[in-house]
Amino acid sequence: MDLKFNVPEISCDHCKNTIEELLNSQENIDSAVVDVQKKEVFVSSSNQVSIDELKTLLDDHGYTVVE
Repeated sequence: MDLKFNVPEISCDHCKNTIEELLNSQENIDSAVVDVQKKEVFVSSSNQVSIDELKTLLDDHGYTVVE
């Protein structure tokens, strides 16, 4: 399963590192990559990932998910 979504608050490598570390630490996510220029996040998983769970997780750290 692959997901792509925007996070408007991404503005620098610190944001990139924070989001990638946060998402890659989740058990059901195989890979999370952030594109700072496009403010996009790409998530790959062999399991089903709930976008609502990702929204909540990122929201708890000050980031907004826009599908």
